[in-house]
Formats: sequence, structure tokens, C-alpha cells
Amino acid sequence: MKNISKLLAFGFMGLALASCDDSYDDWSQPQQNPQEEIITLPNFTATVAQPIDFDQVTSDSVTVFTLNEATLPEGVTLEKGRLEITAQNAAKTTVNVSGNGRACTAELLDAVVAAYGKRPVERTMSAEVLLNAMKDGQAALIKAGTIELKLTPKASEYTPIYYLVGELQGWSDQAKTCMFYPESQTVQTYTTQWTGAGNLKIWDENNFSKWENAIGAATDGDNAASGKLVTSNAGAIVCPEPGTFYTLKVDFETMSYTWTKLENQTPKEFENIGLIGDFNEWKSDEEMTATAPHNWTAEVTFAADTKVKFRANGAWDDNWGTAVNIAEKYYGTGTKGGDNIMVSAGKYNVFFNDITGEFVFAAK
Repeated sequence: MKNISKLLAFGFMGLALASCDDSYDDWSQPQQNPQEEIITLPNFTATVAQPIDFDQVTSDSVTVFTLNEATLPEGVTLEKGRLEITAQNAAKTTVNVSGNGRACTAELLDAVVAAYGKRPVERTMSAEVLLNAMKDGQAALIKAGTIELKLTPKASEYTPIYYLVGELQGWSDQAKTCMFYPESQTVQTYTTQWTGAGNLKIWDENNFSKWENAIGAATDGDNAASGKLVTSNAGAIVCPEPGTFYTLKVDFETMSYTWTKLENQTPKEFENIGLIGDFNEWKSDEEMTATAPHNWTAEVTFAADTKVKFRANGAWDDNWGTAVNIAEKYYGTGTKGGDNIMVSAGKYNVFFNDITGEFVFAAK
């Protein structure tokens, strides 16, 4: 164990107290700095703060740890430092901190979203605490241990997931095969040929299989072109013309729905749809499974960040993409011949509609 006199022998330059501005840049870009020698001190460790729910954070910075500064040698003060954060398959992320254990709220939120997406679920991220110690104009880097951060992204920025349950998937309370495609945080759609009785109810992701919490029509079997949604004693919503191609649009803010008949009742048929991208060297498609007419799904694990597209029949004649980063928004609408979709490393349930180009990458 090195003592404080050895610690202060290192000639690192002192840095200003951290804040949420450009003064963070020196440490957020470590490739511009020489390799530091990291020192440890007896009994000097960081203690993680309370779990952080970003919907409850209103300030520009938030406390992530506290320190037992009484164990510091006399005359030593702490200044700006950083957290080296690791999580699942994501690359290590640097978040800057002040000497009193506060981090920029935006940087910390970006770190958890980059690793896990925006779903408002508490995530655990391991963080090594590194701090600058100052005395008489000299500085050295101290490791204050490793903490386990508990972080929950903003629910107010997350678009909830909803599933269709009905004739299309056999009224199964186990088959999450028909996911609605979001247009916004409150409006979602499903386009298909509504085969059989053309009837359905809706479950949100937190209530799947709970019939008492199903969302549906006030009157069971209602086949009107529009109507109101209810969450108590919900009845089945029915397509106005079973066997016909319609888009069902649901607005969860106004709790209403509308049916719109497609002008083209003979959309192009595809034998199969697949995912192709960096993850498979743009060669052999990851085939998807048909779940309803013109709707497809697959469970895919990406070992590293990747660019992907959807394409039909293992060829480029029909392919879809768009310039969306899934870490920022888990859904989108691909266009024919569009840009690559950016997907972070991780495991996903992927859904795609070959009529509308809509897609979802739901992180698991």
C-alpha cells in the first residue's frame, strides 16, 4: 500500500470542481490524457447513495456516493473525478463526478439508456470511483472502491409496450406474438388481415395474461369503426369486416380506437422476412417467424453494437431501414431502401410489419 507522500509524488495537474458543462471534457476523453497510476488509501472507500429514479430528479446533478473523508491524510482535499461504469455487454462509460460525489444528471441518464434503453426498469451498473486528491498544488488519482448504482430511466420518456390478444394468436395468454407498433408515446397501431372472427383485446406489458386488466370495448363484440376503450369488464373489439385488411389505431391518452380500411387489399406477399447487418456480416439473414398476415417476429441477441436492416426473401429487392438509434427510441418505420438501423448490444424481441414498414426492438 502506498503512503500519502508517495501519492503526492505524482505530478498530475489539479482540475476544477465538477459541474455539468464543458469542464468535464478532460476526463470524458481519457485518450487525451497520459495513463494514470491509481493509488488506494487504507479505509478510504465510497458508499453508494440511494437508488436513483430519474423521474424524481429535478436538479442538474445528483448524489451517487458519499465518502469517509475523515480517513484522508491531513491537508489533502478532493476535487473532480470520474466513474468508470460497466453494464451487461455495453462498452465502459465514463461519467464525471465532483469531489463530494455528485454526477451530472444528463450524463448518468445517458449511460443507463445507452446500456439498457429507456424502459423505466431499475438497472444495476457497476462503477469504479476515481478521484483527484490535492495537496500543495500537487495531485494524484485515488481509487475509492467500486459501487453498485441502482438507476431507473424516466418513465415519462418511455413509450409503453402493448400486446394484442385475440383470434390472430389463438386468444393465448402465453403468446406475446402480436405487439402493437408505436407512433408516439400514446398512439399505437396494428395493421393486418383480420382473419377469423377478427376480434381482440389489449394487454399492456405489465398486465399480460391478467384478464381482469385487459383493455377492450365497453360492449363485447363491438364492430363499430371507432369507439372508447375501457379497463374494467372489457369486451372484445371486432374488426368491422373480418377477413379484410385494416389498421387498428389505439390512443391510450384519449382511451379510444379507430379502424381504417386499407386501400390496397392485395399487398405484396413475401415468403420470408429476415434481419441482416453487421452482426451476421451482411451475409445470411436471421429469419423471422410470421405471426399474423404480414407481421413477423424474432428473438435476436446481438453480441456487439450493430447496424441492421430488414429484407425479404434473402435478397435486396425489398429491404427496409431508417436512421433510428434503438437506444434512443425502440421503434420506428422503415422505408424501402432506407438507412441502417442502429442497435445496441443485447437481447431483443423484434417485430416487423412488411406493409407499413413499422418495427419494434423490445429489449429483454
